[in-house]
Amino acid sequence: MSKIQTNQIQHTANGAAVYTLPQTDGSAGQVLRTDGSGNLSWVNDSGKILQVVNTTTNGASNVSISNVYANNSSYIYYLSAMDTAITTTQTNSKILISFNIFGEASVVDNQIGFVLGSTIGGTTSPIDTLRGPTYGDRARVTTMMNLGNHTGDNDSTPSTTSLSNLLYSPSQSSGTAITIKIGVVGISSTGTYYMNRTVFDGNGAAYEKGVSSVTLMEVAA
Repeated sequence: MSKIQTNQIQHTANGAAVYTLPQTDGSAGQVLRTDGSGNLSWVNDSGKILQVVNTTTNGASNVSISNVYANNSSYIYYLSAMDTAITTTQTNSKILISFNIFGEASVVDNQIGFVLGSTIGGTTSPIDTLRGPTYGDRARVTTMMNLGNHTGDNDSTPSTTSLSNLLYSPSQSSGTAITIKIGVVGISSTGTYYMNRTVFDGNGAAYEKGVSSVTLMEVAA
């Protein structure tokens, strides 16, 4: 079988640039990039969506908020039904996180916050870059629950809390299993958060059911 052996290529037009090829093959999925001086090298296809993982459920569940948060990671109560696992396909790739959570709490809505967490290698911790900065005693959350309740009614006024395109940049090798978790915290009150249902689960038009979801996109580094 015939083959061409060369270390440089050039267009036939007069004055066309000369490109120097790399000596080795790249990794799967890599592309050739020029440095502007005619030298080509293999690089990752940065920004490309490598995979998409989704968890969607309309099943009802709840978590008991037994302790006030006070920025204590032990007092983040995770909605296990929303755990979403992804196994990376590229070293130091990034994960784009979007979620919407439908539900209601047994305390007023402005007492409920959400904190994103991750589990890597069996260790679960809040994603520090995706919650507020340390500032005295102020609660560090990813977001607060959207208000759904009104005066005198805190058992049939759910809301949907949504966030899109939060970029998580874990330092990891290809093939790392990561589980993204949605945590619920009580800012200065304890109680129960009910997902995909109202606090009072009566059979009436005023007691809505809902759906919640998490979407993860692995993005090339």
